[in-house]
Amino acid sequence: MSRFGTLALTVLMLLVVSAPVINGHPTGKFNTSSGCNCHTTTAIDAQLSGYPTTYTAGEQYVLAIGMSLSAPAGGFSLDIDKGTLSNPSANAQVNTLQKSATHSSSASTSWTVTWTAPSSGSGLVTISLAVLAADNNVDNAGDSSGIFSIQIAEISPNIAPQVSLTLPQSIDSSTDLVANISTSDADDDPVSVSIQWLRNGFREGSLDNLQTVPATMLGPGQVWTCKVIANDGIENSQEAIASTTISNSPPTALITIVTNPVWIGETVTVTSEQSSDSDGEVVNSIWSWNDSSGNSGSAHSTQSFTFTPFSEVTLTLQIVDDLGGIGLATKTIEVVNGPHVSNIVTVQNGEEVELSWQWDGPLSEFSIIRNGNSIATTNQTSFVDIPIFSGDNSYSIQPVIDGRQLNAGSDSSATTVESSFEELQSTNDTAGLVLGLIMLISSLIAAGTGYLNRGD
Repeated sequence: MSRFGTLALTVLMLLVVSAPVINGHPTGKFNTSSGCNCHTTTAIDAQLSGYPTTYTAGEQYVLAIGMSLSAPAGGFSLDIDKGTLSNPSANAQVNTLQKSATHSSSASTSWTVTWTAPSSGSGLVTISLAVLAADNNVDNAGDSSGIFSIQIAEISPNIAPQVSLTLPQSIDSSTDLVANISTSDADDDPVSVSIQWLRNGFREGSLDNLQTVPATMLGPGQVWTCKVIANDGIENSQEAIASTTISNSPPTALITIVTNPVWIGETVTVTSEQSSDSDGEVVNSIWSWNDSSGNSGSAHSTQSFTFTPFSEVTLTLQIVDDLGGIGLATKTIEVVNGPHVSNIVTVQNGEEVELSWQWDGPLSEFSIIRNGNSIATTNQTSFVDIPIFSGDNSYSIQPVIDGRQLNAGSDSSATTVESSFEELQSTNDTAGLVLGLIMLISSLIAAGTGYLNRGD
């Protein structure tokens, strides 16, 4: 035998050995999808299409059966372990149990049959197929066959996602309102959420799908409601709803000392004008103070407050906003000795009284007070007064620093102003002139009366 003939014989023997064994029959054979020992010829591909990669319980799928070789005749046997077969095409049939399908004649080489997937929870399904391409010579020589098998997993039924929602129940308008949202999905599907906010029952569209309400949109007494729905791409979760009421933000009390430094025995002015309320307005200021010497006082409904301490002071401010919120501030104030006027000296020089004094403070003006009345101001430590009348006079020197009049820093001195001769003579001359005028007027009146009487 030639070398070519030997090679061809070898290839033929290998094909025969490797070809699946199929039992063929012109009117078909059920339950033989694994092949048989009858047709042991050339191997071909058994072709099956229309099946899903994963099946949905109860869903129907049209299975198309064919082969990779064109032939004048053919047959097949298809078996399933779960579900049912129905609706075979021409030249095909399904058995009574609806678990196997085969050809009903050898006139076709392609067929269809409908597979209805089993009920939920059935698990893995196996579909097996054997096909035969026949040469129509009645015997089993010259035929070709092939087998195919596939396992199909069930699509698990989708489980709707879960969503939880909470809102802080103690919040005011000084901080943002943040929704605490969490989701879960038993199928491990990616989950998205849709968010809606309602203020006092009305939807605030500008906040759609935002997790945070900025503090600038919050106000005391408002009721904010959040609604959240989760979706896993297939279905929605149940809607989660939560509400919270915005509480009043208390005002911030701030004490401002207007007069500095604070001196013993001098008036001190403080103010609450720097106090603030982030969500309303301050409507009342209530003050109280006490010093370590036992002095105390209080005032309310006033922004500015003035008091006079004599030792270290504890000052308290309570402010009230328009919704009754309260803010508190406390300040301890150290009180020190202030500057003083001292050693007032009065020297009379004729009609003039020359005043001089000592001062241990900063640059200041001085109010000159005579007998309780302010008569002049000066920035010197001396002054010359010309009193109108002689006699006892009391002088006080009160420092004024930046418009602040010092009481404890003042000093006073009493002096007696003596009358000079000139003053006495001047006084007597004036008295004589007045007396002469009075006498002249009286004489004229008397003369006029006498004249009138003679006329009568």
